[in-house]
Formats: sequence, structure tokens, C-alpha cells
Amino acid sequence: MALALVDCESFYASCERIFRPDLKHVPIVVLSNNDGCVIARSAEAKKMGIGMGVPWFKVKDSFLAQGGKVFSSNFTFYGDMSARVMNILEGFVPEVEVYSIDEAFLGLDSLEEHYNLYDFGCHIRSLIKQWTGVPVRIGIAPTKTLTKIALNEAKRINVPT
Repeated sequence: MALALVDCESFYASCERIFRPDLKHVPIVVLSNNDGCVIARSAEAKKMGIGMGVPWFKVKDSFLAQGGKVFSSNFTFYGDMSARVMNILEGFVPEVEVYSIDEAFLGLDSLEEHYNLYDFGCHIRSLIKQWTGVPVRIGIAPTKTLTKIALNEAKRINVPT
């Protein structure tokens, strides 16, 4: 049995970068509906110590002074980008279980004997980035729990996306 967990990296922040290539290495935060709290952060914002759920007024001045960019949440846009990613996945494997707006489990049993699953994962990752602009990481293992561990290990050792 083989499963994959596909996880969109810093999904809301990645979506905001799609039409703004000038923000490629710029710290980004996305705020809640009323712009009160940080609900998403780019890797650069995380490195600055910006916490999830932190009230915006507490970090606003220092974040902006360091060149960070802030966006109000756009859930319609994020939902559309999520649907695009999931549609790509559904085009490659018959079993896709959408786990959240930015994660999906894939059943890879039908591919396991015909393809190198690592190469397949790299191919899917590359196509999603090319076709949507959204970077993803993929963990492949025999169980859902182990796919999550594999994904976390890929993040820890900074496997390129």
C-alpha cells in the first residue's frame, strides 16, 4: 500500500505571490477577515518570529519596518487556487481525499508497480508549481500517519520545492 500527502506550502501567502513575483523572497502575512490577527505567514515571516494568530497591532510596526507585506484574506481566491491544485491531483490518480484547503491524500496503489513513486512525486510537485504557481511538498509512505511524518521530515531537511 502506498499513499502520498500533498501539502501546499504557506498556502495563503503562496497564493498572494502568484500574481506578484516581486514578492518572491519578501516576508508576507495574511490577516483574518477583520484584519485583526495573522492567519498565514510566508517562510520569511516565520523566520522573523511572526506567530500564528498573533494580533496584527502587536507586530505591525516592526514587520512593516523590516520590509514585510501584509494582505487581507481573500478566501474566494484561496478556494479557487485550492480547487486548481486538487483538479491537477485528480488528473493523475483515481483516489484523492481532500484533507483541507491545502492538503490532500493520494492513493498510489495503482501506480506503485509501474512507476518510481519518488519520481512521480517530483513530477507532480513540478507540474503543480508550473501550472498554478503554488509550491507543494509531498510525503509518500504506507499509512497516512507515516505520510505526515515523511512530509515533516521533508520540511525539516528543506527538500526544495
